Amino acid sequence: MSSTTELAANAAIDLALSLLYDGSIEDRVYKTDRDFATATDFAIEDAVRELLARQTPDLGFLGEERGHTGDRKRYWCLDPVDGTTNFTRGLPNYGVSLALIEDQAPVFGTIALPAQGERYITRDGAAHLNGQPISVSDTADLRDSVVSMGDFATSADRDEKNRRRLAMLGQLAASVGRVRMYGSAATDLAWLAAGRLDAVVIDANRTWDVAAGVALARAAGAVVTHVDGSPYRLSGTDVLATTTLIHDAIASTLANVP
Repeated sequence: MSSTTELAANAAIDLALSLLYDGSIEDRVYKTDRDFATATDFAIEDAVRELLARQTPDLGFLGEERGHTGDRKRYWCLDPVDGTTNFTRGLPNYGVSLALIEDQAPVFGTIALPAQGERYITRDGAAHLNGQPISVSDTADLRDSVVSMGDFATSADRDEKNRRRLAMLGQLAASVGRVRMYGSAATDLAWLAAGRLDAVVIDANRTWDVAAGVALARAAGAVVTHVDGSPYRLSGTDVLATTTLIHDAIASTLANVP
């Protein structure tokens, strides 16, 4: 990650935050009957896409709302507002998430959680929060662990997906200390990197939701795989990110979920 590329990423996040509270949250485009984007999502994505095209013209760009342009081997990946529903309701768990993808792997990530006053970034192989190095927790016992789960599905096949997620929730509730659901993958993975959570289970794998967080979690010392324990890939269907000490136990807990 060159200094020029990192400067571009920081400028992109600064721009996104400057726009975050200026746009409308009432003008909505529905993706499913309960999942939507706001005018703010589109305004941030359009502005960041334009800025990064100027500053890093050799890189492609993938945004949640407008899709992919340019290079598909090395590209930026943006979620302009991760946790849009939280944002529109005044709930504090939302943020801006930007990753750099190279050869289908997230190699850099930065996440801003403005309601928390927090800015996360990977730098020189380590993870930082507001300029200070961070690492995952040292929790070694499932009974002491705090695990965050991803949100429930709202798509057309939501009943089938949610049956699996409810089964996962039941398995975790029977084994871990506490289960939480924050409604923002960026928040989940950033807080794992900061040692506040011990594991994150997301039964989905949309690149813009998780790429920056995966890069951060790994840089902070987390193990990131799929729920079945196989190596993590952007093309996979789910995400399991944990401390090294409880990864196998969490994967074993979820192994019998169909």
